[in-house]
Amino acid sequence: MEFTCILCGYRSSDPGTCPRCGLPLLYKVRPIKPYKSNMPGVWRYSSVLPRPIRVVSLGEGFTRIRRVNDVVIKYEGNNPTGTYYDRGSAVLASLINGGEVKLTFEEDLTRSLALYLSTVGIETTVSVSYNVDPRDLLILAKLNVKVCVNCIDKPSIDYFNPLLIEGFKTIAYELFEQLNDVKVIAVPVERGALTLAVVKGFMELEEMGLIGSMPRLIGVYIGELKSPIGNQLRELGITFMKVKPEDAISAVVELARHSIFARPISASAYVTAKNTGAVAIVSGSPKVRVNTSEGSGLGRLQRLQGLIIAKVPRGKPLTAYSIWRTIGEGSLLGVYKALDSLVSKGMATVTIRVIGKRKVKYYVLS
Repeated sequence: MEFTCILCGYRSSDPGTCPRCGLPLLYKVRPIKPYKSNMPGVWRYSSVLPRPIRVVSLGEGFTRIRRVNDVVIKYEGNNPTGTYYDRGSAVLASLINGGEVKLTFEEDLTRSLALYLSTVGIETTVSVSYNVDPRDLLILAKLNVKVCVNCIDKPSIDYFNPLLIEGFKTIAYELFEQLNDVKVIAVPVERGALTLAVVKGFMELEEMGLIGSMPRLIGVYIGELKSPIGNQLRELGITFMKVKPEDAISAVVELARHSIFARPISASAYVTAKNTGAVAIVSGSPKVRVNTSEGSGLGRLQRLQGLIIAKVPRGKPLTAYSIWRTIGEGSLLGVYKALDSLVSKGMATVTIRVIGKRKVKYYVLS
């Protein structure tokens, strides 16, 4: 496998950082048309992704295009854990070849990796701080993840892992397929991995002759730009726009009224899109979704429980994933919470079966 710097063209047989410009080295994939397949999830674009050892998909990808107040939104909140990280996790879990994975807790990324790695039986250890949210510990426990306190200095996987980038870039392919002619895109920027991935995806589309030129990409941030690759992204043609914290918070509230649940950094892309006519990439937030439903009889948790009771056959052992696909709504983590609540009420039972080296939970509605 060859790795390359998409800024200066430097090539290497090993991953790492470009010695010339400091940009993460990414997989060199030679795009092949037709680039679409009938495979599940992000593997719809298997011809432009690294060849998998096994295909892992939990239904991530091909997320909806939403329109809110004339703003076009690519909403990532319906992925299994509610974020675009699931795209990268699917690719990584499909190519990882045994061994133990060590992670430092990074909220959305860690939840996504833990879920996908658990499906292939990869032993995963997560280092957390003393003030970790108990709800996150509960999620990790359900996924049979080992948890320790401040025990890992260097994680096995970080945001710029080239396999994660390959999954993230499928957003570009979907935008092309769903909207065809995209002129401007607003991308939320924290570290810059998503922006780098979207650039790579559109560069490949241009290389295949499917688009005439790259769309204009606007990197959106709140406060100070903290991306370690900000300068390199500018050299790739990215322009940056700063959003005021109060505007981002207002956007969170505005989007929530339309059932789009986002963290402020993602909502900032919506703010910029309103002012520029761009397409906004907005990632979801499972924690925001859970919080907004607490205390409401018509909350999301209760709604998922109702859908499970209405649509899932009684007496048949099913995994949470199968139930999630059956009801066709919410996130996979949300379905786990709804099922556990039904179990606590005596409305369902749960058993664990050992399949190969994996422990798999099966739920049965009473």
